[in-house]
Formats: sequence, structure tokens, C-alpha cells
Amino acid sequence: PIGSVEVSISCSSSGVMRASCSSEGDQLLYSWTLNGDPLMDGNSSIDLDEKTDGNICCSVKNHVSHVQKTIRVKPCP
Repeated sequence: PIGSVEVSISCSSSGVMRASCSSEGDQLLYSWTLNGDPLMDGNSSIDLDEKTDGNICCSVKNHVSHVQKTIRVKPCP
């Protein structure tokens, strides 16, 4: 089974926002949506535009279970 999923957001000095998703489990597959629209799949972290605003969801699944976590994202300062 998949452990708890945590999503964190960081803003770099170059203006890139990065969302990172962490979880525990075997053979995890990650997918992302922003306001319900699919983003690039496959990685535990994803780069976003600095002006990204809305709800970002990280979905983690494997052969045993499926967990997702949604957080609110605001544009980088």
C-alpha cells in the first residue's frame, strides 16, 4: 500500500515554480492535474509557470492502491 502523500511547492530565484510529491510505496506512478486538467505524467516533481494559480493534485498509484492529494497554489511572489 501507498503511504501518505505530501505535496510541496517551491519557487526558485529564476521564477520557476516546482511542485514535488512524496510518498512511500513500491513501483509508484505519479500523475498531476491543475484545476482538473492533466499535466505531464510520470515524475514525482513537475515544473510550473511562476504565475500558476489554482488547485494542483498529485495522484499516486501502484498495483495495490491509489492515493491523491490536492493543494492550493498561488503565484510566486
